[in-house]
Amino acid sequence: MWGAALAARREERLQSLRSSVETFSLKLSAARTSGSTTITVGFPQSVAYLAEGDSGSRVELLTVRLSGAAKTTVTVQYTVSVYPGSGYKATAGEDFNAATGSLVFTPGQTSATIPVTILGDTAYEPDEAFRVQLTSAVGALIVRTAGQLLGQTDVILTNDDAVSGIGMTLHLRGADAAAVKKEFDLMSDMGVTWVRIDIDWSAVQPKRRSLNWAPTDLLVNEAVAHQMSVLVTIAYTPEWARSTASRLLPDPTHARPTNLSDLANFASLAARRYAPLGLHCWEVWNEPNTAKFWPTRPDADEYGQLFRAVATAIRGVDSRATLLIGGLSPQYDGSAAEVPPAVYLEQLYANGTAQLADGIAAHPYSYPNLPMDPAQRQVGGFVDLPALQTVMTNHGDGAKKIWITEFGAPTGTSVNAVSEQDQATILLQAQQQVAQWNWAGPLMYYELVDGGTDPTDGEQNFGVLRADLSLKAAAQALMDAARARL
Repeated sequence: MWGAALAARREERLQSLRSSVETFSLKLSAARTSGSTTITVGFPQSVAYLAEGDSGSRVELLTVRLSGAAKTTVTVQYTVSVYPGSGYKATAGEDFNAATGSLVFTPGQTSATIPVTILGDTAYEPDEAFRVQLTSAVGALIVRTAGQLLGQTDVILTNDDAVSGIGMTLHLRGADAAAVKKEFDLMSDMGVTWVRIDIDWSAVQPKRRSLNWAPTDLLVNEAVAHQMSVLVTIAYTPEWARSTASRLLPDPTHARPTNLSDLANFASLAARRYAPLGLHCWEVWNEPNTAKFWPTRPDADEYGQLFRAVATAIRGVDSRATLLIGGLSPQYDGSAAEVPPAVYLEQLYANGTAQLADGIAAHPYSYPNLPMDPAQRQVGGFVDLPALQTVMTNHGDGAKKIWITEFGAPTGTSVNAVSEQDQATILLQAQQQVAQWNWAGPLMYYELVDGGTDPTDGEQNFGVLRADLSLKAAAQALMDAARARL
């Protein structure tokens, strides 16, 4: 009985194989011109890069080729449609026009073009993809696997607008997928176009041969699904990669790695994982001009070495990467534990580091004062940003942007905390001022969600949402402003 069953299965497989062979033979026969030569048709490359453009519509031509001259007419049908894979997707009717059509190759002709219509705009957005695919052919064979000619090409619309928009710093803090989706939905309602996340080396690679990308994947995938640009802050050293002396520090992860090559290798892995999804913007370390994040005291030369190692590693993977000097903190207490941002930036130009960056990140907190209040307690706060830009201009770098990658104010009852209404006022006034500075990049608020529920701890109360995701006045004000712009 078992033998009969096996024989029946064998016969079914043979019949399936015969059917596949016959189908393939028919395709080859249809593609033959003379002798034994098979004509194939496809795109010369699997990816085509086209500039987005600033306004209106324009037509770009994508080349399709035959592998050789056919003696009879070849007709090919094609579609221009939404990209079906992972990553940022161009929107039909907003970024490009969906279409169907056909190409005709006359005998002897080996090249033809497909017209695709691109719709430009002046708003910064991530690079986005759509797909052009050959769907059927008469007289030639469409190649579906990698080879000299391919049956489809993905068109990447490269952004050609200056970086801009508002963003939020988002920490996972144990949130599940449903909570993360709700957080992104709320950010969309606030008009947020950037999300700043940490790739915490110490958390992703706690052991040399152990990598846990799942938490970062969750945030990245949700950002891409919401078409938000992502800025990654890469920082913080796992125990295996730092000196034993770091155990005495208040936060040992803030110590530099013993071997910069370990961090460079990790940065390369991160870029390989996320660049294919469209993530190209990296902030290297956090507030290196402070002893808190660069213990035991800031050192621009040491930071320069770390920046070079990380930048070289990421650019080796992603030639289109944007690398930012780690967000520079204001000086609060006047001690050597904090170097004023403009002074530290001068040091970075002196050692050749700043010139290698694509932009400078700053964290110009002003609370409890309003952003442009000259009486604020900090050196290097919001009102001092023009001085930071002057340093850049003096070194021939005036065309680079200052990215404000943290700005906000804590609510609650801690020292220098503000009311929820004053938090809203501070955030909105900063947005209005940044719009007047052509040298300013995105403005990213710190942060989306409170880190806890203790009103006496300022660090727990920077969110525009409470820990239960209910809205503070600032979140509501951002939503109202976003609706007003529609």
